Amino acid sequence: MSYIRECRNDFISSEELDHLYINHSLKFVEYIEKIGLGDRIIEINANHLKESVKYYCMRGAIKTVSTMNNHLNAIKRFYAFLFKKGRAENIFKSIADYDEFTSDIIACNNIKPSSKKGYLETDQVNELLDYFNSKPQKYSNMTMMGIFFKINLLIPAKRGVIATLKFEDFSDKFDKLRINGFDIRIPRALSEDIRSEMTKRNVTKMDNMLFFEALCDCQYSENGFNTPFYYAMKEIGTITKRKKASYPVEIIRNTGIVNLAINNVNPYLIARIAGISLSSLETLLTKFKIIIDEYNYNNERINQEISKVSYYQSI
Repeated sequence: MSYIRECRNDFISSEELDHLYINHSLKFVEYIEKIGLGDRIIEINANHLKESVKYYCMRGAIKTVSTMNNHLNAIKRFYAFLFKKGRAENIFKSIADYDEFTSDIIACNNIKPSSKKGYLETDQVNELLDYFNSKPQKYSNMTMMGIFFKINLLIPAKRGVIATLKFEDFSDKFDKLRINGFDIRIPRALSEDIRSEMTKRNVTKMDNMLFFEALCDCQYSENGFNTPFYYAMKEIGTITKRKKASYPVEIIRNTGIVNLAINNVNPYLIARIAGISLSSLETLLTKFKIIIDEYNYNNERINQEISKVSYYQSI
């Protein structure tokens, strides 16, 4: 184990930390180990902060100013701990103008400004997936929220449809889910998580039983997802404290719809799985300023379909 990783392990065990500090401090440690400074902590300087952001921008883990700030703030807190313990100088104190420092990083890496678009950026989705995959125990109903998040991201149907799924909507092995007239394959990792949770809770599959009610640690309501989602968003640093511990889960559905659209899924199929009309889909995408090149889209799709005929390769 490298020295910086050992220090980081002490850091995360020193106090109860939000997930963003745990996640991004690990990312920084992994970057430092990658460049060979894991055991030479005194050689790390402010330039390595910039380079770590650049590295994760290239990997797609940092795409927005919000995630960049989370990354740097986590490292800043880690270095405050190192300085307090006498293990390293606080490299942030060597930065004369922090605003200029971050502005330079943003410009050099073409990082998008954070904005309220009504859907999640890719880096925010990945942060949430990292959070839910870490099996968080800090807040109640996070297992339920994590499975809801993954299903709704995969199948962007309306909240009420997802929230009222019954066991009969799933295949026996939880590897398929029938929703809005489609049989959707569930990724293996999620399928295994569901089966594991059912075993853990000693739940017997009953067709007419609400699926998420079996995962709820309190009285179930289809409105009960906004509170754990708020705490999940807070844990990854996407939002700060609000007057009410609630965040609308509709943003998950919007994210699923947007990503299907930008990946050239047939609009008719998107509308069907989302449970909305084609005109409503168009209105939604227009609102989010998602522009699809219809000419190129149709050309690509028709050529894909033509290539499927049996004699195509013989022509």
